[in-house]
Amino acid sequence: MESLKGIQLHILGLERFLQRSPEWVGKVVLLQVGVSAFERGGDYAKTKAEVTSLVERINSTWPGTIQFQECSENEMRLQQRMALLRAGDVCLITSVRDGLNRVPLEFTLAHQDALTPEGQRDQRKRGICILSEFSSITRVMRGALHVNPWKISQIANAMHLALTMTNEERLLRVSIASDFVNRVTTQRWALAVLLDLKSVQKNVDGQFSGNGLGLDYRIVGMNTGFDSLDVSEVAKSFKKKRNRLILLDYGGTILCNDNLDNLSRYQMVNQLRAPSLPTERLLSTLKALCADRRNTVFVVSGKERHSLVKALGKIPNLGLAAEHGMFISWPTSKPGKRSWETMVPEADRSWRPLAITIMEVYTSRTHGSYIEETEMKVLWQYRDSDPEFGYLQSRELEDHLSNVLQGYAVEVLHGGMEEGGYVEVRPLGVNKGVLAMYVINKLPNKMDFGLVLGDDHCDEPMLSVMRQIGRRVKDMQLAKRGEPPLPPLPGTVTLVDVSPCDDHVTSDLDMFTCTVGKKPSAAANFVNDVEEVHELLDVLIKMNTRDEKCLSISDLRAMNQSAPPLAIETTNLAVKSSVETISAYVKRSASMNLMVH
Repeated sequence: MESLKGIQLHILGLERFLQRSPEWVGKVVLLQVGVSAFERGGDYAKTKAEVTSLVERINSTWPGTIQFQECSENEMRLQQRMALLRAGDVCLITSVRDGLNRVPLEFTLAHQDALTPEGQRDQRKRGICILSEFSSITRVMRGALHVNPWKISQIANAMHLALTMTNEERLLRVSIASDFVNRVTTQRWALAVLLDLKSVQKNVDGQFSGNGLGLDYRIVGMNTGFDSLDVSEVAKSFKKKRNRLILLDYGGTILCNDNLDNLSRYQMVNQLRAPSLPTERLLSTLKALCADRRNTVFVVSGKERHSLVKALGKIPNLGLAAEHGMFISWPTSKPGKRSWETMVPEADRSWRPLAITIMEVYTSRTHGSYIEETEMKVLWQYRDSDPEFGYLQSRELEDHLSNVLQGYAVEVLHGGMEEGGYVEVRPLGVNKGVLAMYVINKLPNKMDFGLVLGDDHCDEPMLSVMRQIGRRVKDMQLAKRGEPPLPPLPGTVTLVDVSPCDDHVTSDLDMFTCTVGKKPSAAANFVNDVEEVHELLDVLIKMNTRDEKCLSISDLRAMNQSAPPLAIETTNLAVKSSVETISAYVKRSASMNLMVH
C-alpha cells in the first residue's frame, strides 16, 4: 500500500469503464488486496485513506463491485497469492514506477492451463495482464496489454479489450507470456550467474582508478601500459617522416565539448543557442599544420556540413568529414570552393519518416526526450528524462525500430546514459573507422606517420582501426626479424579487417592513437584535456618550423623527390640556393686561409 503502486489509478479506471459500459455492471468484480506498509509512514496512511474512499464511493454506486482487503506480508505468501491469482481472470498492475514485479509472472503461471483443452472447458476468458508501461516487467511480458497508468481512459479501454477480445487473440497473448515464464526460469537465471562468475578471471595486469561522486562513483579499469602520450616521441617521429596523416575529432578534442551540458545540448538542437566556435589560436594552429605539404590533416566530426564549414571551412588544405564520415571534403587550396562526396550512397531516404513517426510516439510518452534530425541520421535523445524510465523506453524503441526498418539499409544504434542517452538511426556502414581506412586508401603517397585524437565513443572505431594498422606493421617487422609477436590488443579495441590498407602504408610506419581523458579506450595513450591537445599540436608546428630552418641538402633532395609537381620548382630553387650559399662560404673560408699563410 504505497502511492507508487498506482492502486488508485486502476480503481478510477474501473469506474470509468463501468460508466462507459454499463452492461458490465454486476458482471465484473475487482479483488483488491493491499499489503500493509507501515514503514512507509505518511505515504502509507495517505494511500490507504484514498483507496478506502474510492472503494466506498464506487460500491455506493455499484454495490459489491470492489472487494478490498488489507493484510500483512506474512499473510500473502506465494501459496496465498497463487490461489488468489487463479481465481481472477485479468491481472491489473498500474504502478507509476516499478522494478521487477513478479505478480504478472505468477498470474501467467497460474493460468497457463488455459492453453489446454481441459483448461478451456470452463469457458472463462482468463489469462490476460494489463501492465503499466512504467514497470520494467512490461519489457518481457510482450503478450500483455500495456497502458499509461496516468491515462484513466486508456486503462478503461484496456479493461474493455481484455473482456471482449476474440478467443484466438487471447490465447495467442497467453501463449506468448507463458512461453517466456517457462523458458526464463529462476534456475536458468542462477545458472547464467554462476557461469558468468566462473568465466571471470582476475586481471593482474590492469590498473584501476575511481571516477565520479556518490551514486555515480565507478571503478574504471584500464590496461597496463595505458599511459599519458609521450609528446617528445611523437615530435621525434613527426620530424623525420615525410607523409603524415593527422585525424582530429572536433568537439571534445580540439574544441571544448558543447554536449557536456544537457541544457546546452537541447538549446543547440532546437537552434536556441549558437554552438561554440574555434578560437583564433586554434585556427592559426590548424593553418600552420595544413601549410606543410607533408601533412594531410582531417577534422572528423559528428556535426553537419554547414556547421563544420562555418567553423573551419576557410582553412586551406584542411580536409573535413561531417556526420561521422558520411560526407567528405578533401583538402583543397581554395576552401571557398569546397566539394563534398558521400562515402555511402544514400539513394533511398524513405526510412526517415518511418523512424521519425515511431520516435514521436515515444517522445510523447517520455517526458524530457526529444528528436534530433541531421542530413544523414535521426536521433531520439533521452538524456534529460528519468534515467530508469528513459532507458526502459529506449530499449523498447530500439527493438521497435529494428523490426520496422529491417528491410532498409540502415542501422539502429543505442547509446546508454553514460554515452549521452540516445537511439540513433543512420545509413549502414558509416562510422569514423570506415572513414579512416577510406582516407588512407586515397592518399597519393604511402603513409609513414599517423596521429589520431578523439574523445568519446564515436571516435572509438577510428582509434581501433588506426591502432590495428600500426600493430599490423609492427607485427610484420617482428616477423621479418624472427622475433616473437607482441601480446594481443586489449578488449577495448574492436577488431576489423584492415588488410586493404597494407599497400598504402610504409614498412616503417609510426602510429600514435590518443584519447582525451583517462578512461577505457581503444587508444594506446591519453592526454588529460583539450588544452593538452593544443599544446601537442603547437609542438608539432615548432618541429616543422625548426625543421625548415635546419634542412640539409639530402633533406631538400628527399623533399624534391616526394613533393607534388607544383612544388618541385620551388624545392629546386631552395636546393640551388643552399648549394650556392655553401659554395660561397667554402670559397670565402679558403681565401681567408690563404691570407693567413
